[in-house]
Amino acid sequence: MASSYSLTEDLSTLRQYYPYELEEPYTPTYNIGIYMPGMVITADQPKLIRKMHFSMVPFFFKERKSAMCNARSSQILVNPLFKQLVTANKRCLILADGFYIWQRFGAEKYPFRFHLKDRQVFAMAGLWSAWIDPETKERYESFCIVTTPANPLVREIRKSMPVILTPETEKLWLSKETSEEELLASCSAYPEEQMIRFLVSRDIADRSINDASLIKPLNYVPA
Repeated sequence: MASSYSLTEDLSTLRQYYPYELEEPYTPTYNIGIYMPGMVITADQPKLIRKMHFSMVPFFFKERKSAMCNARSSQILVNPLFKQLVTANKRCLILADGFYIWQRFGAEKYPFRFHLKDRQVFAMAGLWSAWIDPETKERYESFCIVTTPANPLVREIRKSMPVILTPETEKLWLSKETSEEELLASCSAYPEEQMIRFLVSRDIADRSINDASLIKPLNYVPA
């Protein structure tokens, strides 16, 4: 399960890759976890960087707490909810510069950070939905990460990984003209030789901490 990621680059670097208008002010975030805000680009507004909450609350859910953070790529055209979102073009790019996966060593878990060698900022495939609070009528927009079977580098820790898009597949993911076959083909695992993995501080579990110490590579060997 992909349950946390980051977007830590400064605004000028972000705009080198995605030179679009921002709906809200941008703040680098070193650990974006469930229910936290993340930056996305939606299919219906491809020139606008928007802020939504991570972990999707489908529009028909009765409670906001019943959220989902991932959608398996093998299910996006099978599961009725995901297929409805895909068909309605509720697809998005989730902007990131790394993601985290925890691995258990004995009685403890330790986090690994993954990022790309050739891109400082990249996009993960996502689906999104707008939920209306039945009591307050407040609109709550949220997203989930589409996952795919992991490449060998990630598979040593987890069987699945986020779908990381290339500039070419980003366009396919957002386009209304993309066929179902092309969508599924765009959900392949990112090449392991183009990724880096290293251990980072367990402090990423503490949401009160948001600084560069969280992504500093650590050389310790878990017992």
